[in-house]
Amino acid sequence: MQIFQFSRQGERPVRLESVEKLPDEGFVWLDFTRQNARDWPSWVERLTGIKMAEEFVADSFNGDHPSSFDGTEDYDVLIFQGLTPEDCESSQNLIVTKSAAFFLFDHLLVSVRASENVSFEVVKRKFCETRLRFPSTPFGLVHVVLDTMVQRYFTITDELEDRLERIGDALMDPKNAYQDWRELMRYRKQAHALEILCEKNHDALNAWQREMRTEITESQRIRLNDVREHIERVERHADAVQRDIEIAIQLHFASVSHQTNEVVRSLTVLSAIFFPLTLITGIWGMNFEHMPELSWRYGYAFALTTISVVGISLMIYFKRQRIL
Repeated sequence: MQIFQFSRQGERPVRLESVEKLPDEGFVWLDFTRQNARDWPSWVERLTGIKMAEEFVADSFNGDHPSSFDGTEDYDVLIFQGLTPEDCESSQNLIVTKSAAFFLFDHLLVSVRASENVSFEVVKRKFCETRLRFPSTPFGLVHVVLDTMVQRYFTITDELEDRLERIGDALMDPKNAYQDWRELMRYRKQAHALEILCEKNHDALNAWQREMRTEITESQRIRLNDVREHIERVERHADAVQRDIEIAIQLHFASVSHQTNEVVRSLTVLSAIFFPLTLITGIWGMNFEHMPELSWRYGYAFALTTISVVGISLMIYFKRQRIL
């Protein structure tokens, strides 16, 4: 667990080793990872006198909980799914999510999240490095964290596009028919998963704005709209990636079909050439006793010449017709 105190004037937050009471101005942020968060409700009860609802405590420990909003008259509960820091260069599954739970009180913010959620560490580094105005309310800090989490979504869409571009040309080669189109289908599923993730996050933010226990200010409304717009951009991006993948798959199968048609046409032309030759050899290959050509001295040469002339003539004809 890490403890930070934010002043109401927006000064740089101070990291604390412990906290005994909440400040009259500003707020305290208790950041828990799930591995070390078993006693977080006791911290809240000691600082605020509020006993946490058991269902909310259980939700905070569920890393796969979908994005949602709920709350009581004493606090708001926002659960938001973020991306874990998978290695995009080597991982086949780009969409790996873990939820983070935010509990917003008047002068206290409690976050319970996965240790893999790097967005929280990014925000803490920003507080140490930047000179910009720092949040003075729990809402402001949650907005900063959510915006950082959403920004990581763009990394996934960029990686999906890069992989799609790398295998797009290979799809035009029918020899890759078994592997590449299946890989595209896997990426399409991941783009669809990202789209669904954005929809759920968007719904959670809408519910938060509608049901927030305190009246939302104009500044807070603008900040929420900013995060929602980022989510909508990612959602549109994921939808565009899905359409591009579908088009690539259709082009792939069209290429395979065209290649098959070319092979069938070539075989048809060869059959048309060899059919009359087979007919000629079949006639002279009959085993009748009285066939005058069999005793002709130049019969063999005549047969070869006839076969050659017919075959070459048919080849010339098909080439002139642009069939062969």
